[in-house]
Amino acid sequence: MKYLSGHDLSDLFDLNASPISFNDDHKNLIPVYGSMIYTVWDKDEVFVYVGISGLEGKKDPRSRITKHKSGRRSGDQFCTYIQDFYVLPEIFMAASYEPKKKSLDDMTKNFVRSKLFYRFVVLKEIERTEIVHIEDKIRAGVFGFPPPVLNGLPDSW
Repeated sequence: MKYLSGHDLSDLFDLNASPISFNDDHKNLIPVYGSMIYTVWDKDEVFVYVGISGLEGKKDPRSRITKHKSGRRSGDQFCTYIQDFYVLPEIFMAASYEPKKKSLDDMTKNFVRSKLFYRFVVLKEIERTEIVHIEDKIRAGVFGFPPPVLNGLPDSW
C-alpha cells in the first residue's frame, strides 16, 4: 500500500489495474460527494498529470473530469496543457490546419478521450490544505514515479 499523509493512494499508481478512459461515463464511477485526487496517464503508462477536485461548495469530485473530457481550453489548465504539449505539435508536424470555430477544442477533446486515462481516489473528509499538500508531494514525484510530465515540480518549462 502507498500512503501519503495517512491516506491510501495505492489506486493512483497501481499499473496492474486498468485505468479509466476519459470516454467512459465517469458519473457511474465517481461518487457525487467528496474530494478527489487523480492521476492521468497516456497509453504507454507515462504519468502525465495529477489533479484534485471537489474542494469547494458541493464537493462534487466529478466536476474536473467533466471539464477535462470536454476538451475546452477556456477555464481548464489541463486542457490548455494538452493542447499546448500534444495537439499543437501534432498540427505542426502534419503541416496542415484549417481553422474552424471550436476546432482546437474538438481536437483536444478527441486527444483526451482517445489517448489519456485516469485513476482516482475519493477522500470523503479532508481539508483543502491537506489535499493540496498531497497533490504537491505527488507533483514532486513519489512511490518511485517521476513527477508528472505536465505539472510536475519543479516546473521544467
